[in-house]
Amino acid sequence: MKIRYRFAALALVLMLLLPQVLPAQAEKNTGMVRVLLTKLNLTNRMEVSLDGSYTLNELSFQRGSKLTVAISGAGGKLMVYYEGMALDAGKQLTLVRHAVENGKENGLRINGAYELHPGDLVVSIRDGQLRAVLHAPVEEYLLGVVPYEMSDSFPLEALKAQAIAARTYVLRKAGSGQDYDVVDNTNDQAYYGIKAQNVNAAKAVKETEGLCGFYKGALAECFYSASNGGQTELASHVWGGGDYSYLVMADDPYDLENPESVVKQASLPKKLSGNDALGALKAPVLGALSEMLESRGYDGDMEHIRVTGIVGAETALPLYTDSPSKIMTLLRLSLTVQARRLLVDDGEEEISIFTVLTGETPVPTAAPENPGAPQEQWSAMTTLPQPVLVTLDLFPVVETALNLSINGSRNELITVRETDAAFVVESRRYGHGVGMSQRGAQRMADVYHWKYDQILRFYYPGMQVSAVKYSYATPTALDRTFLTTPGPAATPTPRPTPQPLTQTPAPGQYKVNVTNIGVNSYLNLRAAPNTQADVLRQLYYGQQLIVLEEGEQWLKVALDDLTGYVMKDFVQKDEK
Repeated sequence: MKIRYRFAALALVLMLLLPQVLPAQAEKNTGMVRVLLTKLNLTNRMEVSLDGSYTLNELSFQRGSKLTVAISGAGGKLMVYYEGMALDAGKQLTLVRHAVENGKENGLRINGAYELHPGDLVVSIRDGQLRAVLHAPVEEYLLGVVPYEMSDSFPLEALKAQAIAARTYVLRKAGSGQDYDVVDNTNDQAYYGIKAQNVNAAKAVKETEGLCGFYKGALAECFYSASNGGQTELASHVWGGGDYSYLVMADDPYDLENPESVVKQASLPKKLSGNDALGALKAPVLGALSEMLESRGYDGDMEHIRVTGIVGAETALPLYTDSPSKIMTLLRLSLTVQARRLLVDDGEEEISIFTVLTGETPVPTAAPENPGAPQEQWSAMTTLPQPVLVTLDLFPVVETALNLSINGSRNELITVRETDAAFVVESRRYGHGVGMSQRGAQRMADVYHWKYDQILRFYYPGMQVSAVKYSYATPTALDRTFLTTPGPAATPTPRPTPQPLTQTPAPGQYKVNVTNIGVNSYLNLRAAPNTQADVLRQLYYGQQLIVLEEGEQWLKVALDDLTGYVMKDFVQKDEK
C-alpha cells in the first residue's frame, strides 16, 4: 500500500545530507548537456516550480509542487522549503527528473518565468550566491536555443541549419573539465528555455535530430554570428591558431542584401557651411590639417582653417594582408580648404610655392604689448589651389566620432558610398563573422529557397554532416510514495497580454507598436541604448509605447511606469 504524507504548516526540519546524484563531469558525446544558468541572476533565494516528475534524494514530488531554495546560516548551506517542511540540503542538491506520459510537460520553471527548463537541476553555492546548472538532453536543450539564436519566424530551412550548427557546437564542448559545458548567454549560445509556441524551431530540431558537422572525423566548431556584413571572417583572425580549413573567407551577398542585417550609417555632406558641419569629425580633421598646412607655409591655428567641402571619400588599407579582407583601417577624405598665411612686418607675404593671391586686404592682428616689436599680420582666407587629402584612423577615431560601432572588437566592415549631396559611411557586421551568418541563412532560405544542406555547404565548405547516436540513460518512471497529495497541475499561462498604455504623447512625441517580432516572441526594454544594458522588461507583440527621443538605431520610450530603450527595427509607428 502506498502511503501519502501530508505535513502541517508547522516547520519540520529534516537533517538530510544529500549525495550528489549526477557525475561531476559528463561523458563526451553522451548527448547530455550541462548549462550554467546565468541569465536568472540568482541571488541567495530561488523559487522552483516542478512541472513534471521529480525527486530530491528520497523525497518525491507531485507535478505542480513549488519549492523554495535558499542559502541559510553563516556557514552557507542550502535549505529547501516546501509546504511547511524545511530541509537541510548541505552544500549541493540535485533535483532529478523522471519520465512522464508522452505529450506532458516535464521540466521546471524558475522564479516564475514562463520558459520551461527540461532535465535535472544541480544547485550549489558560489561566492555567497546560488548557482544552478541544468543537465538536459541535447535535443531538448536545442528547443531553448534555436528560436532565440534565430527567431521562430525564420524560414524552416534556416532554422534547420541553425539547429545543426548549435547541436554541433554544444556537443563539441560537452565533457569539459568543469561542472558545466556551456553558459546560457552569447559567450556560448543563447539559451532561454522552452516555449510551446515555438513550433517552427521545434520542427527544425526534430527533423534534424542527431545531425552534426564533422571535420577530419571529429565534431567541427560550428561558429556562427548574427551578420557578417557581407564577408565571412577567418577563424584565425579572431581566435588565432587552429585547424579551421573547413572555414573560408568569402563574399556573402545574401547577408549584404538582407534588409534586416545590422547597418549603421553616418552622412558627410559634400558642401559644408563651416567647420561645425563636420560634426564629430571636426577635431580630428582640423588636427590633421593643422600640421599639414604648416608644412605648406600656412598658419596651423585651427581658427585660421576652414573646410568648405568634401570632394572625395574612401576607405583604405586592409587590416589583414594574408587574405582579401574587407576590414579597412583608414578613411581618406579629399577636402577643399581655406587658410591664412602669415605676413611679415613690412606687410609683404612670406614666400611660398603654395601661395594663391586673392587681392583681399590682409587681416591685422591685435596690437602687440611692445610697440617696437615687428607686428604679425595674416592674409585673408585663401582657397588652396588643390584639394587636401586627410587620412584618419577608422578604429577608433572615425568609428567613435560617427557612432559606427556595432561590436566591441572593432571588426566592422566600413564602406563609403556616394550620393548627389553626401558621402555615406556605412558600418556592417554584428558578431565575429566566422562561419554561418544567421541573416545570410535567412535570406538564402526565404528568397532563394535554399535547403539547410546548401546553407551549411556555403558557410562550412569543408565540413561533412552526419548523424550521431546518444548514449545517455533515458529517465525512468517514478515508482515510489509521494511526499504530498496531488495538487493542481501547473500549466504555462497564455502569451502575456501587452500592458495597456494610459499616457498621451506630448507635443513632438508619438506612439509606436512592437510588431516586427514573432507573435510569440518578445522585445527587450533596456536601461541604455546598447545590447549589453540591463533588461528592464520584456515587451510582447502588440505592446504600445511612446517615443521620447529618436536615435539612429535606438528609441528612448516610455511605458507608463518605465522609461528605457528599444531598437528601432522592431517597432512601427502607430498611424491611428
